Amino acid sequence: MVMAITLQEIARYVKLSPSTVSKALNDYPRVSDETKSRVIAAARELGYYPMAAARDLRRRKTNRIGFSFGFPNVDIGEFASRLITGVVATAEKAGYNILLYPLTGDQLQKLTSICKTGEVDGLLLMGSEYLVESVALLRREQFPFVVLNRQIDEPDVAFVTADHVTATAEAARHLIDLGHRRIAYIGQAVLGKVHHDRIAGYRQALQAADLAVDEGLVVSASPVPGAGAQLIRQLLARPEPPTAILAIHDPLAIECLQAIQALGLRVPEDVAIVGSDNLRGSQDSRPTLTTIHPPLAEIGRQAMAGLLRRLSDNSLPPTRLVLPARLVIRESTRGRSSPA
Repeated sequence: MVMAITLQEIARYVKLSPSTVSKALNDYPRVSDETKSRVIAAARELGYYPMAAARDLRRRKTNRIGFSFGFPNVDIGEFASRLITGVVATAEKAGYNILLYPLTGDQLQKLTSICKTGEVDGLLLMGSEYLVESVALLRREQFPFVVLNRQIDEPDVAFVTADHVTATAEAARHLIDLGHRRIAYIGQAVLGKVHHDRIAGYRQALQAADLAVDEGLVVSASPVPGAGAQLIRQLLARPEPPTAILAIHDPLAIECLQAIQALGLRVPEDVAIVGSDNLRGSQDSRPTLTTIHPPLAEIGRQAMAGLLRRLSDNSLPPTRLVLPARLVIRESTRGRSSPA
């Protein structure tokens, strides 16, 4: 087994004290450039690699950022992957690595542990069931973090998100322009701020078109499979059923689409439907799904860049960005013979 080279061995090789060698390798200003060059050259020649944990302890910096989310690693789907793509691209350019933290079980205890151990320099927080409590904990610990894809009201909290209000209003206007007057919104209350922002966009569009909001058409599905289908059956059994559906995300929209078809109705001829997130499944559904496309990779890039800026200078104001999303029009609202 090859033994690791130590500072003492480098010191003997270059005929300097271990203390001087350590300072040279850690770029101390009082060590001459000539000595630094000689020590670094010797370290390379001998194959010396500093222990990362010890180096991090000295520097009080790990060059690692945590990416936290409220579900197991095995459940990382396309949505989170697109966020992570942007995060990793920006982190790598700055010399940082990303550690994934699935905040399952006692999420707040895990966050406390992350803050106390100092194993990462900062945290990117993907919205979870305990987002409000998580933000409060991180603020209390004064730990650097940025919230992903959620707009936070507290002025000192950093976030980067898609414009859920405007995007949903655009989707609702699209349906109104197609002649729909009874449009249902199916959300998920567990998604918190996103759920409420999208309801706000839905209401905004209806009110701008002088359409009354029927509160019976504004519903929330539980996150369990089949909940969306059950709500669709209830909505379509009403005396005045909706002719269009806005769903908070694509999987829920596709579940609703299939439930509509199972009732013998046609999409979009009888009921039009719009999803959100532009996941691959939206293109594979039959008919293809009209959906909102949020700039997830860009959200990841901007959140990572904002966190790095704060780490370099904590006097800088927090990053608070709302990025535009766009509507992708497909067959579920216009039909196969209509232009996209």
